[in-house]
Amino acid sequence: MLKLKKNGRLELKFPNNFILLFLWFKKSFFCYNSRMHYDLILRNGTLVTPEKSFKADVAVKNGKIIFSGVLENTDTADDEYDAGGKYILPGVIDAHVHFRDPGLTEKEDFESGSMAAAFGGITTIADMPNVIPPTSTVERFNEKARLAKEKSYIDFCLFSLLSNENTNEMDGLKKAGTLGFKIFLGTSTGDIASPSEGVLIEQMMAAAGLGMRIGFHAETSGLNSHFTSLCKKINDVPEGLLLSSARPVISEVLAIQTAIIYSQFTKTKIHIHHVTSGEGAALIGEAKLKGINVTAETCPHYLLLDAENGTNKVYPPIRDKEQQKGLWEAVEKRIIDMIASDHAPHTKKEKSLSLWEMPAGLCGVETFVPVMLNEVNKKTLTLNDFARLSSEAPAKIWGIYPQKGNLQNGADADFTIVDMNKKYRIDKNALHSKSKTSPFDGMEIKGMLAATIVRGKFILKDGCLTGKKGFGSLVSPAL
Repeated sequence: MLKLKKNGRLELKFPNNFILLFLWFKKSFFCYNSRMHYDLILRNGTLVTPEKSFKADVAVKNGKIIFSGVLENTDTADDEYDAGGKYILPGVIDAHVHFRDPGLTEKEDFESGSMAAAFGGITTIADMPNVIPPTSTVERFNEKARLAKEKSYIDFCLFSLLSNENTNEMDGLKKAGTLGFKIFLGTSTGDIASPSEGVLIEQMMAAAGLGMRIGFHAETSGLNSHFTSLCKKINDVPEGLLLSSARPVISEVLAIQTAIIYSQFTKTKIHIHHVTSGEGAALIGEAKLKGINVTAETCPHYLLLDAENGTNKVYPPIRDKEQQKGLWEAVEKRIIDMIASDHAPHTKKEKSLSLWEMPAGLCGVETFVPVMLNEVNKKTLTLNDFARLSSEAPAKIWGIYPQKGNLQNGADADFTIVDMNKKYRIDKNALHSKSKTSPFDGMEIKGMLAATIVRGKFILKDGCLTGKKGFGSLVSPAL
């Protein structure tokens, strides 16, 4: 009401009950508007980063993480998931797979391989270039990216091959979106030859100018050929040890040293794929101390299997327990930066051939996460270590961080959610790859995948495939 004051001015005065009504309305209005709606909320989980683990909720909007912390009960989402009792890791990146597409699709393709990856908790893969035809030109890269986009359930990256003939393609391959370049110093599937020394130096200098990293398959072909011919004449040695002797540790060490020297003189960033030996890792450690930009990976089969027990033919070969011990020490000292599966499937018929006739390669993309979770439960490493080795490190090494490999606001909403208490037995026949050649068949595991989420969408939830073929997108440092 209006009231005339003694000074002649009018004063607007509200009755007490009106003021109370206004305050109630104000509180109700702003509380209502503080309610947030998201695309996805993960509640009650334990977030795992390389540095720490902590209880928190996560909110996702438009495929990105936009909040980590304690959400209000009034906050809503199109999809909510109770992660109580579970651990939320940044989406695991398997930065070394062979999905055999194109040209070798009787072994695997992007559909079956990405499905197996999703069932294994992998949110992004990086596929190798030794397919038919090799991924060595812009035209072939674009065609492979098209195939992957049509078929893949999860996000993908593509490596490009360097050979004697394609130095002039390097700039175009970077612009097309290649993750990095790969050189085979020793032959593997596809029998792809290394570039000649002069061409290799030119390519490394070109890669340095482009700011791109080159990955090396580190074996020495001449030594492999010599010792393989000798080992074929031996019959009274376990096959695993025979394979290791046919492609001996010196073959790997010499190739690693060669790659390091090339890096030192060209100032090129390099990566050593699938390190198998403590001695090879020691060389990498020495190079790092000198300031050479070299990173390294190993694989679960090198950390968990030894040459004395079983054949498990893969190149480079599985070593003895002493070399395995050296690898674990290199992981602990952070000389080995990351772990990848080197998933390399072949047909059942091919893997049934004799030792020297069968191709080298094992399935691993679906068992990578479970076998390493089992090691966490055995206290061999921590869950924080695993987040660094399998998410943060590969993203940083290959230039796709912070888009991938972390739980920060603004990053892609990729999550690998795990239950560290569940137990089960690996059954190779239940795996989703076209090939069933797991060296971990029958292994008792503690630590199981609960969900795989890519850019805020469930691809796998509680053992059921919920994602769609073709959802995956190309991930690149250049895009």
